[in-house]
Amino acid sequence: MSKIKVGVVGVGSMGKNHVRAYSALKHICELVGIYDSDQEIAWEVARSYGIKAFPSCEALLKEVDAVNIATPTTTHYGIGMKAIELSRHILVEKPVTGLIEEAQALIKSARKKNLIFQVGHIERFNPAIQNLPALLKDQEIIALDVQRLGPYDPRISDTDVIQDLMIHDIDVVNSLIPSSIRGIQAAGRRVVSEKHIDYAVANLLMENGVIATLTASRVSNKKVRKMSITTLSSFIELDYLQRKIVVTSRGQFVPGSPGYQQEQELEEVYDSEEPLKLQLIHFIQCIENHHKPLISGVDGLEALKVTKVIQNQIYSGESSNEYTVSG
Repeated sequence: MSKIKVGVVGVGSMGKNHVRAYSALKHICELVGIYDSDQEIAWEVARSYGIKAFPSCEALLKEVDAVNIATPTTTHYGIGMKAIELSRHILVEKPVTGLIEEAQALIKSARKKNLIFQVGHIERFNPAIQNLPALLKDQEIIALDVQRLGPYDPRISDTDVIQDLMIHDIDVVNSLIPSSIRGIQAAGRRVVSEKHIDYAVANLLMENGVIATLTASRVSNKKVRKMSITTLSSFIELDYLQRKIVVTSRGQFVPGSPGYQQEQELEEVYDSEEPLKLQLIHFIQCIENHHKPLISGVDGLEALKVTKVIQNQIYSGESSNEYTVSG
């Protein structure tokens, strides 16, 4: 069986990482080449990895089986539709598109042609997140608290902290909690940006009663990527960066000490492949085996819908207990 031929469209800061990761996966796929609207950058990256820089997106799409889209969000729909017209499988960076209607159209078109359509919510490939469901099995979750904080990056000036950072945790919460969202309350503020929100907090109330609090900041001096989960029997702390989970649970009653329960603490550190490589391996395997991807277009759409509600609440200054999505 011949290897899947892959091309990368967009070789900015994230796209370069995709090129690097695909180059290390020569045993399962062939990186045919790249395209970027900035031809000088494209040629430079192509020379570094010994691959071809195509003169246009269309030229690249004609030579591949699958495309990795790592361009600005506003271009995802147009490039995605071109790929689908040529029956190319798609891995698109998050968010799936800029508009809900665009995501719906891509999903519908890809489904008609039986194409793999995966969205790059990379945190789902973090080994700590992948091992979390087993620890939560048979536990009743009361609440989650997620912090995704970091310093301001002037390269990311075309969007807000909700779409850039918080959307990661929206997707993770959607995957962990088997319940729909009943209400959303959100607030945020601009700090260094003129138009975009730099600090945001959103409370998601699930139909099953779980409360998820998400905090995203790009004006914090320290980089933090943490989640804490309160259940009826334990307190679970997850560190995305260290790929570590610490579970503190109530043990058995200590003899001679009525009413006192000794705490038990379990720490697990997960060491595996880089999440980006795991994501790309999964994409290739889904194509080869015709399997639904872990994060499908529908999953990307659901994260986008919640993102839009949070953005609408914050920018309009209106808070509501109702969770409604237009479109």
